Amino acid sequence: MKKIFILLTNIVLGAALVMGTSSCSEDFINETKRDAMSSDWLNEPEGLASMARSLYLNYGYFFSNESSYAYTNYGTDEFMVAGDSSNEMWNTYDARLGSTVTPRVNSNTQDVNTIWNSLYQWIQRANKIIAKADILEGSPLKDETLGIAYFTRGFNYLFLVMQYGDLPLVIDAISTPEREFTRAPRKDVYEQIIKDLEAAYGLLSSNPADATKNIATKYAAAHYLAKAHLWRASEINNDWNASYKDADLKAVIKYADEVIAAHPIVNEYNDLFNNFVDYDTSITETNSEIVFSSGSSNADINYRKSHWGLALFTAWYQGFPMLERDVAGAREYQRMKTTPSYAYYLYDLENDSRFWKSFKTTYAINATKKVKEVEIDGTKMAVNDYYTGDDRNFSKYMGAMYIINREDYGQKYYSDEVNVDKAPTTISLTRTDYRTGKKIPTIMALNIYDKSGNIVGTSMTPDYNTPHAPLCKYLDGAVDKNNRGDGFRDGLLARSSEDYFFKAEALIRQGKINEGLAVLKPIRDRAQFKAGEARDAYVDGGAALASNNMITGKYRNISAFYPMNSYYYSLGGWDDENYRAAKNATASVLPAVTSSNYPAEDMRIINKLGYTSDYDKAMCYLLNEKSREMYGEFLRWMDLARTKTLEKRLVFNDQAYSTTLVDITGSTTDMSGTTYKCTYGGDFNPSKHYFRPIPQTHLDNITKDGKPLTADEKAAMQNPGY
Repeated sequence: MKKIFILLTNIVLGAALVMGTSSCSEDFINETKRDAMSSDWLNEPEGLASMARSLYLNYGYFFSNESSYAYTNYGTDEFMVAGDSSNEMWNTYDARLGSTVTPRVNSNTQDVNTIWNSLYQWIQRANKIIAKADILEGSPLKDETLGIAYFTRGFNYLFLVMQYGDLPLVIDAISTPEREFTRAPRKDVYEQIIKDLEAAYGLLSSNPADATKNIATKYAAAHYLAKAHLWRASEINNDWNASYKDADLKAVIKYADEVIAAHPIVNEYNDLFNNFVDYDTSITETNSEIVFSSGSSNADINYRKSHWGLALFTAWYQGFPMLERDVAGAREYQRMKTTPSYAYYLYDLENDSRFWKSFKTTYAINATKKVKEVEIDGTKMAVNDYYTGDDRNFSKYMGAMYIINREDYGQKYYSDEVNVDKAPTTISLTRTDYRTGKKIPTIMALNIYDKSGNIVGTSMTPDYNTPHAPLCKYLDGAVDKNNRGDGFRDGLLARSSEDYFFKAEALIRQGKINEGLAVLKPIRDRAQFKAGEARDAYVDGGAALASNNMITGKYRNISAFYPMNSYYYSLGGWDDENYRAAKNATASVLPAVTSSNYPAEDMRIINKLGYTSDYDKAMCYLLNEKSREMYGEFLRWMDLARTKTLEKRLVFNDQAYSTTLVDITGSTTDMSGTTYKCTYGGDFNPSKHYFRPIPQTHLDNITKDGKPLTADEKAAMQNPGY
């Protein structure tokens, strides 16, 4: 069969990009400076090696633009639209999400061809390297050069096949424009993916430590081999994968075990993202759990990859009383809003530290904005006088707090004690910060009560606004300005904790449910608070501002980072010092999980989704646990799509589930009586939306027998329903 490829503008790439950073081993990156280049250089081992180094730029794409969340986090149980609807259609699955996203909301709206075009260009570059493999014979550069080429091709096809299904499959280099293309069935694509990753597995570095230098190793290949075999064995492929399943599940366990052995998980969950001090010196950048990441080991910010996670997950805070946008709090792009009915009810908030280490619930005062006079303990005073001088500087006093007072923890906050506005501008001062003895200006609560003890509202509503406890994993206080949309931290693509989930799922699919559930015990054990660990202690990457040498002037001295969370305000004990001390001295315990003993949080979800079989309940638990462990790590859409659980779980994403939004109290209106609005939503179609539409640009540019496709031929090339 003739190998085919999509027509892309300027698909024939010229000289290889030469990265100015140390992304590979010493031998691999030594090169001769050339002031001028020609394609002849690609006929030398050093030229191909340089071209192979450029492939590492491919992986920054997954963090460097708005496609990163549109394709992976929107339209799931984890996130909905916050205050900016640029890519709303990716969350609501409405009619605008077609072969061309039309009409676009603005210039930030992502089309369905953005990732398609980018990944196919890198596949073409990998093909060029592989096609010239004979040039590398006898060269010490051979293994790394070919290894990253095979790895990149396999990685990109794996992402594309999950998003689009059947694909144009090409493994030959294209040197002249070509326009005749067909789609290979998923079966063939998966076979090629596994073949490529197996080749990479045999060629790449076997040193696990290379992963912290942003180098692809055999363990990165093993990680994605486990993923490829698991995805092929998943429900999305049940119409053709029966003959592969047994061998696939055995391969998943084999490769996952290798990665787990080579990359031990860290002891402290904060070390994965939040104990970030500075580039290349923090354990967050160099810990043993990292299997593959995208970034640079060069401290020069001019060479840093842009990581939009910095701003995409943030909640609005700069308009709160005595708060303004700064470096530590980050720019608020307001794209992703934590889904209230899922995130806040998913965790054992008392015993699972991962909630408090994944979400930001407090901000520090960093400004003395003029607010009206208030009365505190019978004395009238202006708040801008109350917090004076350096009192507002550098994380000294709490300025705003989100209280996650779930009903089962019994903490009641009344409507006259919290801020009920969607954009709080007034102050409450109804609770004292036990850390400093100062009153807290702004308080928002998950559940708001009346004096009769009835829940009458929530600060975390399901409509398009911004109050929510935001994901804090990607904050970056070491950037060079307060209004950056992107940070400079490495983008984490794979960590070994996910391999525990691969292995657990493979065992569950083999019918060994309790054995599979037991695999996740080390992950849950790590999630427990340790004896002597302050449960209300908080850190995120914004704290790196303290060692930031790039910031001078005003923004060097103000910080919205506050080193305490709302644990005791949410669960009780905020006013009892002895209770807090005793609690902090004791390790928390998460119960052992078996097929007859799921945690209460999981049973709530299992029952809501109507699962009754042992397999469905085990898979539901596994997907819940993966959320708790890997919330917001650009994986969720693919996991829910491949397991065909996406449709059911949209019940937690009101914007995607229906145009009639219902908050956690069961109300369709906010506390002012205003109906929650959602123009789109409720359009998910399981016969359509488990795959993305094939881009119209591809269909318009290809030919058949030298002629443009007819309308019927384009329809035949398109995924069903689009």
